[in-house]
Amino acid sequence: SQTLTLDVVPYVGTYDGQSHDMLTSVKVSPSDAKIEYSIDNGKTYIEDIPQIINASSVSVIVKASRAGYKTETVTKTAVVNKAEGKLTLPETSGTITYPNNTAFTVSENTGALSVSSSNTNIATVSVSENTVTIKSVGAGTATITVKSASNTNYNEKTATYTVTVKDSTFTGNFGVGYYADVDGN
Repeated sequence: SQTLTLDVVPYVGTYDGQSHDMLTSVKVSPSDAKIEYSIDNGKTYIEDIPQIINASSVSVIVKASRAGYKTETVTKTAVVNKAEGKLTLPETSGTITYPNNTAFTVSENTGALSVSSSNTNIATVSVSENTVTIKSVGAGTATITVKSASNTNYNEKTATYTVTVKDSTFTGNFGVGYYADVDGN
């Protein structure tokens, strides 16, 4: 029997939310051979090139057959890489006076949000939906890290917010009077 020639190029790209053919090029000689595709390790074959959307790597078996020819199969791997994660903070720093809190809304995040404070003696932080709340604990500066988690299609992305907490007893004349009274005279 004669031999079929099968030349297959797999899709390799970055997640963009679009559906792509798993194979960018399939050439067979003779050109009237029947071509079929399997993405379940050869259990089932379909006649259309399978599609890929989400970040993953998928093996595609390409089978070419024609009467009088030896059936050829080629296995290629289609790859969709994760896209860069996104995360936008409305500002990157702020000042609060103890015992006040501040909050801001995160936008464009591509993954689940989590938050942490570099110094919980200065400020603690929590997140609910897309709102980050910073509570003052003591005077000083802390770095708040907001993280958008990696998931199927996006890599992790972090952003930081610097919070300065001022102690209300140190501001203006109020502070002077307060400390004068501490001595009890």
